[in-house]
Amino acid sequence: MSYIEKISYHLGERSEVPNQVLARDLANMKNIEAIEEIHSYLFDKNKSIASDCLKVLYEIGYIDPTLISIYLNDFIGLLNSKNNRMVWGSMIAIANISNVLPDNVYKTKDLIKHKIETGTTITQVWGIYALVNTVSANQIYYGEFRDYLFKLQKECRPIDFTKRAVTISQVVVSDDLPEFIQILNEGLPKVSSSASKKLTRLIKKLESGK
Repeated sequence: MSYIEKISYHLGERSEVPNQVLARDLANMKNIEAIEEIHSYLFDKNKSIASDCLKVLYEIGYIDPTLISIYLNDFIGLLNSKNNRMVWGSMIAIANISNVLPDNVYKTKDLIKHKIETGTTITQVWGIYALVNTVSANQIYYGEFRDYLFKLQKECRPIDFTKRAVTISQVVVSDDLPEFIQILNEGLPKVSSSASKKLTRLIKKLESGK
């Protein structure tokens, strides 16, 4: 059985479990040949096959992004797909790859920002991860993204405010913490009670410098 036959579509499964199992197996084996086989179907005319293959690839990226980094340009190209599933799946892959190829991901920052501002919630969330991971992997880009990330936090809707704060806080430098904490305090009254507790803990952690 070829590896493509192990994706959910070919097994007649509606769940993503077969794709996740395949991704884990290929990543653990570092099976480059098999990963290339899956990649070769990324632009298949059958949308279900293409979607399953993208799922396998970005799941591999969670485990070892170096194994899918060679396909970065393909993922970037898919950000312009008319299929939202392919857009946010590709953004997840890019976010993972940004941990190991920050300079390459940085080059497509304008497109990532555009998708953050116009894409679905999942695309937005992972677009922010892509920027944060890029900064985390190469601090030189902090100055480039600092104001933009702060703006995203200020404008974030209440339901996502706390989760976004946790994400962005990972790269905020000590000199900018007072301003970032102020943004969080201003958003505190707008979030739910459960989110408020988590946000309060984050604020205290940031204030303590731990």
